[in-house]
Amino acid sequence: MNRPIRVTFGPGAFLLGAGITVLLFGVLHGATGYVFGIAAALLLGMPLALATGILMRPVRDQLLHIAAIAGVGLVTGALTLIFMLGGRWYTMWGLVLWTGVCAAIGRLAVVRLVTTHDEVEFVRPGEPRFGG
Repeated sequence: MNRPIRVTFGPGAFLLGAGITVLLFGVLHGATGYVFGIAAALLLGMPLALATGILMRPVRDQLLHIAAIAGVGLVTGALTLIFMLGGRWYTMWGLVLWTGVCAAIGRLAVVRLVTTHDEVEFVRPGEPRFGG
């Protein structure tokens, strides 16, 4: 299956979005928030966000990208708390929501840095294109 790529992003947009996410997360939690935020981002959040970004390339709508990355933030927050607290992670559900909000804001901040492609056509090598 060959899907058109409608959104492309570079390492600058990705790293800036991740940095904004971690900085915003730590604002409410201080030094401890930065330590755990950076660790969770490096080990889980950034790989999940990169995979999500790659899978979302055929989707042009930036709001869907923001929602998907917010979901990645929720998953990252929940898995981090499950690892740290075990079965009592749900007692800190607000932290999970805050992680999702920070991820969404980080992705929103780089909307202008990604490239969106309106028209994508599939042309096999050697086939003539329409219009010339």
